[in-house]
Amino acid sequence: MTHGGNNVLIRGGRLFDPAAGIDGIGDVLVRDGVIAAIGGAVESRPGEVLDAAGLYVLPGLMDMHVHLREPGQEHKETITTGTRAAIAGGFTAVACEPNTVPPCDSPQRLAAVIAIAERTAAARVFPKCAITVGQKGRALTDFGALRAAGAVAASDDGLCVKGEEVMRRAVSSAREAGLPLTLHVDGPAMIERDIALAAEGGWAVHFSHVSLAEEAELIGEGRAKGLRVSGEVTPHHAALSADDAPGGDANFKMTPPLASARDVAALRRALVDGVLTVIASDHAPHSPSEKAVSYEDAPPGVIGLETALAVIWTHRVEAGDVSPDAVVRALTSGPAEVLGLPAPGLREGAPADIALFDPKGAWIVEPERFNSKARNCPFAGHRLQGKVIATLVGGRVVMREGGILGVGAA
Repeated sequence: MTHGGNNVLIRGGRLFDPAAGIDGIGDVLVRDGVIAAIGGAVESRPGEVLDAAGLYVLPGLMDMHVHLREPGQEHKETITTGTRAAIAGGFTAVACEPNTVPPCDSPQRLAAVIAIAERTAAARVFPKCAITVGQKGRALTDFGALRAAGAVAASDDGLCVKGEEVMRRAVSSAREAGLPLTLHVDGPAMIERDIALAAEGGWAVHFSHVSLAEEAELIGEGRAKGLRVSGEVTPHHAALSADDAPGGDANFKMTPPLASARDVAALRRALVDGVLTVIASDHAPHSPSEKAVSYEDAPPGVIGLETALAVIWTHRVEAGDVSPDAVVRALTSGPAEVLGLPAPGLREGAPADIALFDPKGAWIVEPERFNSKARNCPFAGHRLQGKVIATLVGGRVVMREGGILGVGAA
């Protein structure tokens, strides 16, 4: 992934970076891949000009929970197609789960993912490693070696670590390696267990795809006690309840399943109250043929990179439930804090990872037009309000008006 180059002037947008306390009309000058100037009217040498009048100018979004499927399941998705989907949705960075085939459980396998991403990715890719060898829930992987090789977190997503003693050792080893743990949620009892183990081991744990009121309540109680626990919600769990799912439609089959309207309301409150500090897509692509079977036989999972911001904006911001501030934090500084990565930001000297977003842009979700290989989207046919107009990665305009501009291998 190579970026940088000519000047880009983003003119007259609403500069919006809640973590930095920025909210006002102004310009952003990008030079050689970084933000060179930001504020009122910015003078610039000739270069590309993006008219951002009426648009939010956001830090590039970060999704800390995606499945890119490569290596081993390229019929579902590849790093190229997955990161093209990311930039179409305003995401300039993604952290990918380790449940590839074979799982990403060694420095060599991690290095292979990093090498593919360097050659073919359209966005920044931060790989996670498996907590256990082969994701079998028994022997721990070498967290120290995997951290040194570039892992940003350890996860067994898709397969909860059932053994309490295994998880106890995982917390201790993660603390020694300085490696965040992002844990697959498998009900309130498992969250309660893992919060207790985190407290015992003195380390942070993050819970993926929280979907139930009781789960959010447990995380809130842990945070109120000063424990280093955090959680994420997906756009589909924040927008849809089980009542919204047509019976038998495999595009609504996911793990965890859609819950009740009461749970959806609790997730909204948890976002507002800062209990859940991350919004993540859990982008889980499957090939159309894999989903074109009976509901019982179809694999669970839905895609979300190209709809995430618009779904949250439509169902939560426009509904008046959640503020733009909370949403943007949960898609930028929130995940960066969990993973220990530099937060995307609108500040001089920062990498020019930027998304231009039209809060009034209305569009119909047509999965057949997606950049992802997959089509398993529960929002097909929905009218959404809020559209990503352009995405910059490392100072280069990589997506504009829905078109991908020469990035990622074909």
